[in-house]
Amino acid sequence: MKLFFALFIILISIFLLSFCKENQHPAEKPVSYIGAYAISVPEPSGLDLTFEESGFWTVSDETSTIYKLDNEGNVVNTIKVDGFDFEGITVIDETTIAIVLERTREIVILDTSGTELKRIKLNLEGELNSGIEGITYNPKNGHFFIVNEKNPSLLLELDDDFNILHIDTLKFSKDVSGIYYDEANNILWILSDENQLIVKTDLNGNLIEKINITIVQPEGITIDKAGKRLYIVSDNKETLYVFEIN
Repeated sequence: MKLFFALFIILISIFLLSFCKENQHPAEKPVSYIGAYAISVPEPSGLDLTFEESGFWTVSDETSTIYKLDNEGNVVNTIKVDGFDFEGITVIDETTIAIVLERTREIVILDTSGTELKRIKLNLEGELNSGIEGITYNPKNGHFFIVNEKNPSLLLELDDDFNILHIDTLKFSKDVSGIYYDEANNILWILSDENQLIVKTDLNGNLIEKINITIVQPEGITIDKAGKRLYIVSDNKETLYVFEIN
């Protein structure tokens, strides 16, 4: 009787394990690829949605130009800016944007017609071509977050007068190449070019989640206000990629 009962328990256990295995659902991916648009911007670097979300802003480190794109990546306007090696852009409000220049370690504030309003130079040392790679804006308090590419990879928070509040060293990837502040969740989305990664962190750069991507040279990232769509621009491929956030 004991032997029969033991065999019965074993058979039930095998059945339950098999049932669970056959009916379990794979973990949902954090983001799902939707599509891509080729864009007529040489070496685009940095990306943000326009304030009204009718298109995008990006910059070219080859032409020293800011480009306004429509929702399908077509160029609708350009702004020439004094300087070179543009690497990031962020929208401040309806009429104001900010860009960063890698080699000169500068932040330039402009209105959307192209008039320069302010230029700030940051005291950051290191190799010229391993400097500022991205900028994003927190409308809740007027602060900016900036990432330094590598040697070392850094996250800087600046107040509305561009004073550096604190600097955190990032160690989750070989480099960092873009950044976006997610207001709804109060977190940062950071790109790594060399590791082909999206990394979600808290506001001090502490790792929350890594998401592998197959995009070559991802250098700009932004998300719509509804938190439904994520956009990445590739420098090498000159392409705008669209993802759904799950």
